[in-house]
Amino acid sequence: MLKELPKKGLQNLQYILNAIIRSEYRPKALKQEQILMIPKPGKNPIHITSYLPISLLPTISKILEKLILKRSNKESNPHEWIPNHQFGFRQAHSTIQQYHRVADTTNKALESRQFCTANFLDISQAFDKLWHPGLLYKIKNILPTRYFSLLKSYLQERHFVNK
Repeated sequence: MLKELPKKGLQNLQYILNAIIRSEYRPKALKQEQILMIPKPGKNPIHITSYLPISLLPTISKILEKLILKRSNKESNPHEWIPNHQFGFRQAHSTIQQYHRVADTTNKALESRQFCTANFLDISQAFDKLWHPGLLYKIKNILPTRYFSLLKSYLQERHFVNK
């Protein structure tokens, strides 16, 4: 739908998104998530754990996220502060590549008759349980101030509706 906007509409959207970045504040309307509960196949529908919650943000909010990511990557080199072994949420990095990295490291250790150990963690609801002040402390030292303020604004006063 947004792609079909007339030129004036796209210019207004661009003006709004740039104003959000300049003001370093994310409006409440762009932080409202809609939660959809999708039933897991073969699970008892009576239990809450039988559902997979999917969080949907407004489309304009997703566009803003991509814009912020693109601009912040231009202003701060993510290769300097994202470890090479982190594959999540990185462009041109997939779970298959991470699997190959682990398998290669294991094979090299076995071939040279060394010990090889590994820990695998699957933290359910990791973002929901994340300590936001700690995250913001780390981000403050890495990203330019305006992006830190935008992320801080995003983490505050979020709310959701269940439909």
